[in-house]
Amino acid sequence: MATKKVAERMRARDSVLGYRMGPGLAAVASVEGERSPEGRLVQLSPEHLTVCLQRTPALKPGQRANVVLGVGGEATALRAEVMKIHRPAPEALPELSLRFVAPPLAQGRHIVSMLEGWRDEGHLELPHASPIWKERIVRADRIGRIFEALVARRCRGRARSEHGDVELSAALFDKYDARVAWEVRGGVLPPGPFLLEVYGFSSVLRFQVDEAQHEDGLWSVKLPSELVRYRHRRLRRAPAWGGCVARFAHPLWPQVRVQRELMDISYEGLSFATEPGEDLLYPGLVLSEMEVELPGRAPVYVKAEVRNISGTSAGRRCGMKVEPIGDGAAWRMLVEELSHPNTRVSGQWDQGTWDLYERSGYFRLSGKTPADFERMKAEYREAHERLERAPRLGYRVVRPVPQSDTVEASLSWLKPYSGSWMAHHLARHLPAGERCRGTAREALRDIYLRGFEPAQTDPDIKWFLAYCEANVRWVRFTALDFAEWYQHTGQACVLNFHLMEADARREWVMPEGFSLGEPTDEEKQALFARLERTRPVAYREALDLVPERFDLSGLKQQWSGARLGRERHVLVARKDGRAVAVGIMEAAHAGLNLFHVLNGLRIIPLVDASLPEAQQAMLALLAGAAEWYRARGLDVFIHYVEEEHRDYLGEARLTDLGEGRIWILSAQLLPDFIEHLCEATTPRGGDA
Repeated sequence: MATKKVAERMRARDSVLGYRMGPGLAAVASVEGERSPEGRLVQLSPEHLTVCLQRTPALKPGQRANVVLGVGGEATALRAEVMKIHRPAPEALPELSLRFVAPPLAQGRHIVSMLEGWRDEGHLELPHASPIWKERIVRADRIGRIFEALVARRCRGRARSEHGDVELSAALFDKYDARVAWEVRGGVLPPGPFLLEVYGFSSVLRFQVDEAQHEDGLWSVKLPSELVRYRHRRLRRAPAWGGCVARFAHPLWPQVRVQRELMDISYEGLSFATEPGEDLLYPGLVLSEMEVELPGRAPVYVKAEVRNISGTSAGRRCGMKVEPIGDGAAWRMLVEELSHPNTRVSGQWDQGTWDLYERSGYFRLSGKTPADFERMKAEYREAHERLERAPRLGYRVVRPVPQSDTVEASLSWLKPYSGSWMAHHLARHLPAGERCRGTAREALRDIYLRGFEPAQTDPDIKWFLAYCEANVRWVRFTALDFAEWYQHTGQACVLNFHLMEADARREWVMPEGFSLGEPTDEEKQALFARLERTRPVAYREALDLVPERFDLSGLKQQWSGARLGRERHVLVARKDGRAVAVGIMEAAHAGLNLFHVLNGLRIIPLVDASLPEAQQAMLALLAGAAEWYRARGLDVFIHYVEEEHRDYLGEARLTDLGEGRIWILSAQLLPDFIEHLCEATTPRGGDA
């Protein structure tokens, strides 16, 4: 099986190695020893070539042959070994692929020179990356937000037509007249209709323009009623800085040593400006080891493959796919340092974050006071010391004030379920007298990006979630709106709930005629059936409320390995032996969440929730939960009130912490959410 996979990878690599020739190139190759030796050159790189012959060749894989490559009046003799013979289609002519034998450096430079010349003349079929995501956007309010952000960031683009491409940049957004104005390089847009392509934060936006008007040095077009967004990468590339370089010896000619400063970087790739004739790079070239170094830090080693050589206004750009050698921790740290220079996830930030919570008002949310949290300070510090050693389970993002221990903004992340990451503990406040580094929106964007992007590298990641306050404009504008746009797809959901706090220490009375016990298999099936009828799939999957992950066994093992506690316990409230409601209790290590949102009871009625027996069953489950949490040393626990019928709350005597929303988003939507987040946090005029 392993041999088969290796062979498949080699075949896939051969298909993208170098460049395929365009139909207009009159290049031929003659293979010595064949009855019909001359054929059309199909594909070429400094290490191989493929020739289309008129008949099936007599040569076999492994045999060597001399090949003469001819273009115009120029001929080049090459020594090669047969790799494979195949027909790309049943009726197609055979193609012979050969690998050059110990090609000299001069030959490699000559081939690269030919390829670059053909490229400039338009004779090569350049590697084309198909988009991994395509989305039609038709909501007028969303289109308006997008263009407002594009203009604020002066995003670049191109007008594409049969007359050629024209470069431009977004200059003015008039939301009242619903028009966008562009600064055009070269001064003139083509006559309509034409396609306008704009480069967003991590995607490309395209729309049709029928007419453009020229006024005051700008070209104005009507705001489109439809946008199409394309994405070609799962992870965004961030601009590199600080003189970070890639360095390697060429695998075919080790005497050629390459060192180039990076242009951009991500967990899975990077790019740099290249001189192909000097560096001898081409699509499909594999580097078994490449060194990436940021000055002042130890170098990191990765495996790399050239995916494309593209043309830019400044020359050629080499894009590479990379994979860290070893456990990858050093590579992740380097990428995060370059991608998020304003934030940190490691270091001693306990006191700075605690001070932020106090001065920002975070400790006064839901009717609390700073005194309510003081006794949890030691637990908070101890829990984050353990998380520091287990970043695959959680981390805290901070945006410190430069050259200071003061924290301007913070957002924490946990993996409370098998495939889900939860954002919590969001706070932002710049102390009086501190120099402002950008706007509040930019600070929040920094910590969100630093939190979301590392979680994308978790191989188990499927969902993101948060327990949000219901009436915070920032949360509505950035998170809730986006999830509601996608609820119909099943990849997102927003559910209302009321957050209540229960006192586990007080005496609770069991309603008459009720008993509590662990669920039978039949009762579990009834629970799952009820959840399927009453809760969206995103909710059930993200919270592990599905049979295959209900016991959290795999997750608990991960948490235990980091010396962190995570539990789930289920009780059934029965009346006269009949199951009426199910209570799902969860607990997490003390100090991880200061509002106890992971120490919570969720109640699922198995009957009509408006019935008196259902209301009494909920009281019984609250009493059982109080005993369970009290046995774990907890004074309080959270009750997520998700049912509309809430008569039992009057008798339960709970503390109201406020109205909330459960926000859940598929990891597949994260790149688009990040784009939306960047649009929402782009500073507008008057921001401070």
